[in-house]
Amino acid sequence: MQNTDPQAIWSDYYLRKKAQRIEEASRLWQLAQDADVKDETVLAIDFVHFGSSSDELEELSKQLSENYEMQVVQAEEAGYWLAKGTTRPYGITLTKEQHMSWVEFMIDVAHSYACVFSTWSLEASSLGIHLRSEQVEIAS
Repeated sequence: MQNTDPQAIWSDYYLRKKAQRIEEASRLWQLAQDADVKDETVLAIDFVHFGSSSDELEELSKQLSENYEMQVVQAEEAGYWLAKGTTRPYGITLTKEQHMSWVEFMIDVAHSYACVFSTWSLEASSLGIHLRSEQVEIAS
């Protein structure tokens, strides 16, 4: 019998998405290292969260605005909203462990607002690279 409890469905979806994002983060970092990104390379990070409640996304955006430039916009798909964030115009440096922790934090903070951490990118203008999480092929 299939579970129809909305909370159980959401929890299952969240766990699957978390595993997917963690795998994407690991592979994206490998691509970054292959492109000669080092711990001291200055990166710009852009990211997107999505959800069906503009209020929840506004609250998420408010929390994240302490460290990022944030905006909430309506998605192209009716009934959904996006919280878009960036480290621009400032750059940051990350180690692999910091990148993995950042991704896990974004997953968890989005979940706490009933939203989903969707995509992110790493840009190193000094190396001429722009890596996007949605370009990473994963098994799941």
